[in-house]
Amino acid sequence: MYDEIFGEIEYDYGYVAKKEIAFFGERQDVDVLIDCEEEEEIKQVQRDAFEALMQNWEEMQHKIVSAILEFYNEKEKYSWGPDEEDEEYEEWWPGIDSEEEMVKKIHLDGIVIQADYLMEMKGENPIYVLFDRDWGGEDYDDNGVAVFIEDGEVSRVGHKDIAFSFA
Repeated sequence: MYDEIFGEIEYDYGYVAKKEIAFFGERQDVDVLIDCEEEEEIKQVQRDAFEALMQNWEEMQHKIVSAILEFYNEKEKYSWGPDEEDEEYEEWWPGIDSEEEMVKKIHLDGIVIQADYLMEMKGENPIYVLFDRDWGGEDYDDNGVAVFIEDGEVSRVGHKDIAFSFA
């Protein structure tokens, strides 16, 4: 199926579009998940949220990385994992003190656009941007990092599962 904004899309528990997006100069293949029921039309509000993100992508990248850096250093770092005396400690929790260092530790993974009825409960153009990350050691339950954007600003940073909740 083809959509005017997302291009070729396939249905897999929502519509999925494959997009190539540059993140700090590195082009990455990204899945864009548009939450819809099968055979349901993608809503204009969903298209608008994606277009708003892409129109401001250059500036938004810096806001996203800055917010992830703050999340890492103030909330996540040392919150679980090996004790300080263990060899793996530094692998789990490397010192990341700048945007440049953080960009090397995260990898753009996907974009999630929730169902239109959920979007209506949030600010203007709400959208989630998901990342894989290189810290946390061999955490097999890795939940990466998600950034929630609304009204053109980063509003929340957490693990990827926030993009799939109703909150």
